Amino acid sequence: MRLNASQITKNFGHRTIVKNVNLTINPGEVVAIFGPNGAGKTTFIKILATLLRPTSGKLEIEGTDAIADYAQVRNALGVIIHEHLAYPTLTPYENLRFFGQMYGINDLESRCKTILAEVGLSRFTHEPLHIFSRGMTQRFMIARALLHHPSILLLDEPFSGLDASAKQFVIDRIAQEQQNEKGILITTHNIELGHLVGTRFLFMINGELEEIARKGEIEVETLIHMYEERLIDTTSN
Repeated sequence: MRLNASQITKNFGHRTIVKNVNLTINPGEVVAIFGPNGAGKTTFIKILATLLRPTSGKLEIEGTDAIADYAQVRNALGVIIHEHLAYPTLTPYENLRFFGQMYGINDLESRCKTILAEVGLSRFTHEPLHIFSRGMTQRFMIARALLHHPSILLLDEPFSGLDASAKQFVIDRIAQEQQNEKGILITTHNIELGHLVGTRFLFMINGELEEIARKGEIEVETLIHMYEERLIDTTSN
């Protein structure tokens, strides 16, 4: 399933957060967008997830107008953002059952148990989310995002605040979903991890998106140098 964003702009009052952004996400690719805090990455990913309406622009998912008909495309999207999109007083199982009913998943009980096992949370199925560590919470959010077998994954800062073990889990899961021909977008300020998992690299600075290179066209050291140069140029202007 293909996502295509065209001339996406988002204003908050007199401030423009996302500026005329174009992006396509194809099946089987991992698009990595690098940018500092406040660059517009989270706002942009919320727009792609149909959680925030753009001021202007077009968003299509497999030919469907995702802005006008967002209810028709949400089943295609698996989303991880800073807001956990879950109920902290409920258990992982209770949360997944609730969201699974919204998605109309068949054999929901089996699916909940399977995905919790896949992310390593079987022992914590009936513990409330609010006691979870950052890494455990991220594992749950991956389970929630994958619960309904989405075709497109939108992951906002998926490595943030994780220890080495949890980061490796996220890396492995992204690779697995890519092999399953999911179209994946990650936003991150971690160039090394983004280069490791990504197949296509872009910079977002001050709300503007710049296509940089594809996997195999650029070494991580060069990508880091280019990114630092962009930040310096932006600061000095």
